[in-house]
Amino acid sequence: MQKVLVLLFCLVLPAAAHGQGTVKGVVRDSTGLVVSCAVIFVQTASGVEQHAVTQLDGRFELAQGIPKGATLVVRAGGFAEKIQPVTESAVLEVVLQPARLFDAITVTPTRTEQRLGDIAASTHVIDQEEIRHSPAVLADDVLRSIPTFSLFRRTSSLSAHPSGQGVSLRSIGPSGISRSLVLIDGVPFNEPFSGWVYWTRIPLQSVDRIEMSDGASSSIWGNYALGGVINVVTVRPTRRTF
Repeated sequence: MQKVLVLLFCLVLPAAAHGQGTVKGVVRDSTGLVVSCAVIFVQTASGVEQHAVTQLDGRFELAQGIPKGATLVVRAGGFAEKIQPVTESAVLEVVLQPARLFDAITVTPTRTEQRLGDIAASTHVIDQEEIRHSPAVLADDVLRSIPTFSLFRRTSSLSAHPSGQGVSLRSIGPSGISRSLVLIDGVPFNEPFSGWVYWTRIPLQSVDRIEMSDGASSSIWGNYALGGVINVVTVRPTRRTF
């Protein structure tokens, strides 16, 4: 009987040294709110061992057999990537920080916040600093710096007739009836009858950034987005402003 117990002990010992039990955890942001739909990877020297996605309450669970010294990699839209070791705790808590300033966040191609480098579509973002240093006084003149953006007129929108103030992305719809959707904070800005764009009505002083997706986006934004989408995002109101 003693020999049998010794044999069982020898068989269990390597397994216990190889991996941990079930790992449970929760993902939160810096304010304490839970983060859902975050992707979790268990990474070892040999590669990715397991992966999971957080639920609506921010919780996740990893199966047994996680090797000792494994690393937890957590990614979520709008947050910087978090890397931390897997520890033997009852509930592993992961706190995500907002994405760094040079990690541009865009919402136009997918209607959800994603890092610019993670989007497969051709997307351009003109931030507030670039707008401030630009000599242009109108939004369409700022967008002229993007190669795929073009207008079918030579005069400025300050003097052009409204029927000639449309936009062409990748040379699609080069006429007064624009085939590109222009949004202001996600709200359509094109003239509803003919699709004209009143560029003079966009105050650049209130623009935080301009996101442009120069590709067919009809499946997301409707038939107006045949050539692409331009979304003008204004500055969020702060104290003493409205």
